[in-house]
Amino acid sequence: MKRRVFLVFTILLLAAGSFLTTLGTDHVEANSTLKKKIKSIQEEREENQSELDQKEKEIKAIEQKMKLLNDEIKVIDHQTATTNQQIREKDKEIESTKERIEDLMLEIQQLEERIAERDDLLKSRVRSMYKNGGSVNYLEVILGARSFGDLVNRISALSTIAQQDRNILEAHHNDKLAVEAAKAQMEDELIALEDQLSELEGLKATLEQQRKEKDRLMAQLKTQEGQLHAELGELEEADEILAAQEKAMQQELIAWQERQKRLEEERKRQAEEAARSGQTHAAPPVTAAGTFMRPTTGSITSPYGWRWGSMHHGIDIGKGGRSGDVHVVAVEAGTVIRSYYSASYGNTVMISHNVEGQVITTLYAHLENRFVSDGQRVEKGQLLGYMGNTGRSFGPHLHFEVHEGPWNGAKSNSVDPLRYIPR
Repeated sequence: MKRRVFLVFTILLLAAGSFLTTLGTDHVEANSTLKKKIKSIQEEREENQSELDQKEKEIKAIEQKMKLLNDEIKVIDHQTATTNQQIREKDKEIESTKERIEDLMLEIQQLEERIAERDDLLKSRVRSMYKNGGSVNYLEVILGARSFGDLVNRISALSTIAQQDRNILEAHHNDKLAVEAAKAQMEDELIALEDQLSELEGLKATLEQQRKEKDRLMAQLKTQEGQLHAELGELEEADEILAAQEKAMQQELIAWQERQKRLEEERKRQAEEAARSGQTHAAPPVTAAGTFMRPTTGSITSPYGWRWGSMHHGIDIGKGGRSGDVHVVAVEAGTVIRSYYSASYGNTVMISHNVEGQVITTLYAHLENRFVSDGQRVEKGQLLGYMGNTGRSFGPHLHFEVHEGPWNGAKSNSVDPLRYIPR
């Protein structure tokens, strides 16, 4: 009997030793795999940093181009200021020409009025002369003098009348010449005004062209700045995610090692108890973590794969017109890599899971809100937030991704989530 018990005990010890050796080997392999993946993230961060360095060089080159654009804009601003000053001067010149034309028109009007008055006077003189026989008889006027003094007066009066007639005719002639000269000058001024107005239109067209050129350069500058900020932002965001992911995976590795240690201790304890009691059953097998649960309820509105000419790296689960809050939960226990707002994904949570030494990364996007934070340990089924419509989203839904291994910017590790969660 004692020999039989001893034999059983020996067999159990050998079996336990073999099992623990296998378990230890598996543990070492899984541990090594995790460390390799963490190292791969570190290498990816180094590559990402190289891209950041390269992007900074490109930024400096573009900044130089932007400086040249700013210099061009400065030149255009100077040209625009000059054109505006020319327009102001041309406006003054046109206003001055208009005033001269108005003065000439008034002068012509006054001259024509005087000419008309003289015409009336001359016509009256002609009518009077016609009534008196057609002309003044100077001999009759002189012979009709009653005395020498009367003669002198009559001769003086005749001289005055003759001089007045000459003055009237001369003034009449001069006024007509002045009218012709004023009209000719006004014609020149009108031609000059047309030229000035044409030049003004040309200046305004130049100004408009300068404004359009500036708008074009400003738009080009804005586009380059926007592209720079977007690309740099994506790289910085990726670096932040990779850094947080490395930290989360380190935490997951420690947690997994502790779980494995507890499992080994429990198996060893059960093996020893079995040996002492003389039972022949083996130690319990390794229990898997189980399948992932669904992250939320609802129908899949967009599957994993190519759509609209681009790759859809996850699945979309819609709210389907439901009212109230729709819970989004962690599909498995893990460590939160990032809980943040993304320009494209809106409120986003990323979790690193360690399933029997295998790293799995899950992503939950477009959440209405977030109830977890970076580095937090979460349990399977724990509430992460409510289904929402944040970021570049067209209606309330959950965008859910699964990555076999660490997340990377190219999303090369993404797989169809339906390989892990129930439909």
